Amino acid sequence: MVVSGLLLTILSCAGKTPAAQKTPMVLGASTALMNQYFNNFQLLATYRGIGANFALTVGPGATAGSERLYASYIYIGNTFEMAAIDPATGEVRLYPNPIKGEYGAHCMVAGPDGNVYLGTLPNAHLVKLDTKAGKLIDLGRPSATEEYIWDVAFGSDGKLYGATYPNAKLVRYDPTSRVLDDLGRMDPVENYAHYLASSDAGFMYVGIGMAKMNIAAYEITTGKYREILPPQFQVSGNAMVYRGTDGNVYGISGEQYFRLDHWIAMPIAVKDAAPPMPKNKLYDGRLLELRGHTLVIKDPIHEQSIERDIDYEGNELPVFRIGFGPDGFLYGSSILPARLLRLDMTQLQFQELGELGGGEVYSFLEHEDKLLMAAYSSLAPLMVYDPVKPFQKDPTAPNPMLINFKDSDENWRPLAFINGPGGKVFVGSIAGYGKLGGPLCMWNVQTSTIDLYPNLIRDQSVTTLAVWRNLITGGTTIFGGGGSHPTQKDAEIFLWNPETRKLEFEAIPVPGASSIYNLLTAPNGLVYGIADRTMFIFDPAARIVTHNQALPFPGKTIYNAMALGPDGRIWGLAEHPKAGIFTIDTTTNKVTLIAHAPRAITGGFAIRGNYLYFVCGASLYRYILPGKYIIQ
Repeated sequence: MVVSGLLLTILSCAGKTPAAQKTPMVLGASTALMNQYFNNFQLLATYRGIGANFALTVGPGATAGSERLYASYIYIGNTFEMAAIDPATGEVRLYPNPIKGEYGAHCMVAGPDGNVYLGTLPNAHLVKLDTKAGKLIDLGRPSATEEYIWDVAFGSDGKLYGATYPNAKLVRYDPTSRVLDDLGRMDPVENYAHYLASSDAGFMYVGIGMAKMNIAAYEITTGKYREILPPQFQVSGNAMVYRGTDGNVYGISGEQYFRLDHWIAMPIAVKDAAPPMPKNKLYDGRLLELRGHTLVIKDPIHEQSIERDIDYEGNELPVFRIGFGPDGFLYGSSILPARLLRLDMTQLQFQELGELGGGEVYSFLEHEDKLLMAAYSSLAPLMVYDPVKPFQKDPTAPNPMLINFKDSDENWRPLAFINGPGGKVFVGSIAGYGKLGGPLCMWNVQTSTIDLYPNLIRDQSVTTLAVWRNLITGGTTIFGGGGSHPTQKDAEIFLWNPETRKLEFEAIPVPGASSIYNLLTAPNGLVYGIADRTMFIFDPAARIVTHNQALPFPGKTIYNAMALGPDGRIWGLAEHPKAGIFTIDTTTNKVTLIAHAPRAITGGFAIRGNYLYFVCGASLYRYILPGKYIIQ
């Protein structure tokens, strides 16, 4: 590799642990680059980009008669940003976030007082933007148990209501008295109160999920509430509610629409439901949309639209997962939204190749001359990228090629991704929202065919995979998608035969452990795994677990972040701030914390030569493994 166009020679003491080594010497490098080295760690690049636009609304500007498009952007682990965009000029004004630690605002509403109100995450605050003073004001946390406020709406009483996670609560703020109220759970079991709508008749309606759809009706004057969605429609998923352009409130369960009136959810035909009241509409009827650096202004009356560039560059945006491609470049995916990134080692920065959707890539895999991606809430669950060709979304010749398949779920979390027997690729995933039993997939990349095997282990999701001889060995988690409710107590390992497509063996390697997030087949023929905070060794030939050992460091390991290093040891990543890089010596079966990372590790994972690559939030690091080598 070429770093700043220079040849760097780095010498370290072979056979010693990093703590005993001398500081690596970088010859011919700039002082800035040398200063990036610390205890065998090098900061390579930090990504900045525009975060996902979680909410927007049109509201009053600071001067009488003016309007602005207000938008919130999420930056996980950093801060949310609130922007006011002038539709006449595209000029952007940012308002500083007053709440340290709140990195997202998922909902927004223009209030009757001319101000704009938001609900935040991960600590569920309500926030007011004083549009005249141009200041964000923290109104407080209405419930100490909640993490997300998913939706906000004003009731017929002039008070602000919010719908929350993880206890499906309804919360309230009174702009006059400034009193916050926790009105309690709207469903006794479900986690998500996702949607909120008010009626002129004095009711608030809450759309609930994910394991079971529900709609709750809350009567403002009495404080009484009850579920009103007919039982036959209470299936897996998320019920939606909205206020229509005709002033009525509607609910949706799957493909069935309802008109909500007092305590009744009346089934209606789709054609009889009014569309939702738009939040992006100017006084003159024009509609506003945000597309990255562009504000789109649509005139539905004259069927015209114009675009304005907006001067907003975003903030530090986390990199979720990394992996090497067949071209030798290191690739990554940002989180919310998912952008495909490539590391430019010459400039020490990320290149944005293109948008992949709203979520993130959970796994990368080099397969022959292609880079494969398995993703959550993206353009497709599986994607095939050709590094030789330009990134493009042209439907006639897209790159990446999008792979959708029967019974696929865009909300799965495909943590496991390996090349397996017969040239096939194998995917293991956590199930989508409200579901248990995430599938094992066998993918023939050449023919674009996928065979799906859900619920391989009852009510458990497949989280990690490895190859042993001609079999697939896998590990599971008892957890499913968000809002689901576990039925099992112990994560399992299994052996699955790709030829017969049968499960040949299953066992509990560590009783009481809920998740297995790492498996690796070592040259000695044994499979090394980590279940919660315990390392175990599985002998597939004898089909027994031979060894258990508690991890000698705090926290858990990063999923599927273990690989054989050039020294024959297993190298891996742990996420706790007081952990970092660890090894497993397969001759002694000893687990050792080798080095504390400069910051808490949030993702990974790649090893190439004597380098181990990982991410801490928006920053990409590499760790220099012991040995004698030259970077070119």
